[in-house]
Amino acid sequence: MKLKEKELTIALIAVGIIILSINYRYFHESPSFVFVNIITAFTVAGIPLGIKYIKYKRSRQIELIFPTFLRDITSNLKTGMTLPQAIRATSRNDYGPLNKYVKEIIAKIDWGIPFEKILQIFADVTESLTIKRTVKTITETHRSGGNIGDILDSVARSVQEIEKIKKERSSRIYAQMLNGYVIFFVFLGVMLMLSRFLVPAFQEGAEANAEELTALFNQLFLRLILIQGFFAGLSIGQMAEGSLTAGIKHVFVLMLIGYTVFTIL
Repeated sequence: MKLKEKELTIALIAVGIIILSINYRYFHESPSFVFVNIITAFTVAGIPLGIKYIKYKRSRQIELIFPTFLRDITSNLKTGMTLPQAIRATSRNDYGPLNKYVKEIIAKIDWGIPFEKILQIFADVTESLTIKRTVKTITETHRSGGNIGDILDSVARSVQEIEKIKKERSSRIYAQMLNGYVIFFVFLGVMLMLSRFLVPAFQEGAEANAEELTALFNQLFLRLILIQGFFAGLSIGQMAEGSLTAGIKHVFVLMLIGYTVFTIL
């Protein structure tokens, strides 16, 4: 999967370079020059980032439901089941995006693979830092001689507390996220005012180059808006969810709004 993503990224970059080269060489004076560049950049960067964001969302969903899975195993152990039986019994439960991984875990148990190795494989496949830390805690504690039921229950409670802290953190900085959007819209408004009032002022006494001057400043303002939207979106994601990947959706929203509003007005 990682290899395919890498190949896709390389292919998109190559196609993007070709399109930008052709656009610059043959259409640099065309009104659609900037638009084609922006669409190309969105496509080349957007598809890999979109895939990364989808994987991030999937990992977050798995992290949220994983404590429930551990608690169900603990409950089954308390009824007198062995660990393999307790895990197999969870197959009747619905864990959403975790279901296919539960089936894989059960299948590996039937093949006789040790539980610790199964958990390690599961952590590697999900590519979740939280899951990897949780699995490491479970395996190290189990090796030291702890009761597996108590270990799973304690880890489940710890993960839930971590998620609770993350939610509280997100709610506290919600106002900061709004500030990020407000700052962007203020910046967008300033660019619009400069384009509508400052540029015409520069054109006075220079009617011969008025159209070229207008186009030059408008392209400059548009690029500044897109750059501001890109970094503002990443900053909002980092503040709100503690991840730059989470800021990808904000990047696309801000850049799309900025481009659309500036182009129309």
